[in-house]
Amino acid sequence: MLDFPRKLVRAEMDLFESPHSGEFDSEDHVCMECVDGPECQWLYATDAVAALDSRPIPQLSDAQEFAILSAAASTVEKGHDPQQCSCQMCAWLRQAKALHAEIQPP
Repeated sequence: MLDFPRKLVRAEMDLFESPHSGEFDSEDHVCMECVDGPECQWLYATDAVAALDSRPIPQLSDAQEFAILSAAASTVEKGHDPQQCSCQMCAWLRQAKALHAEIQPP
């Protein structure tokens, strides 16, 4: 569920401005002050080597929530209605919200 939003977030970032090519560095003041800092940090935390399959459910839920919020903001920016639109982003958003609701504690 995180592959698609990772592509969206990465596509919206200006990686040419990043001193680390999108690899977040918590010790670099440039990363800490960058407007793309949260997105870059999320990408770094959910990349292919992040061992997501061994992460606790609450941590994965937080990662998915970030992805949902990013995709929802993008749909608003693009003028989509996620409940009616059939594009890939809106379809992913509906699926992600349903899954997220299932894994949330009561």
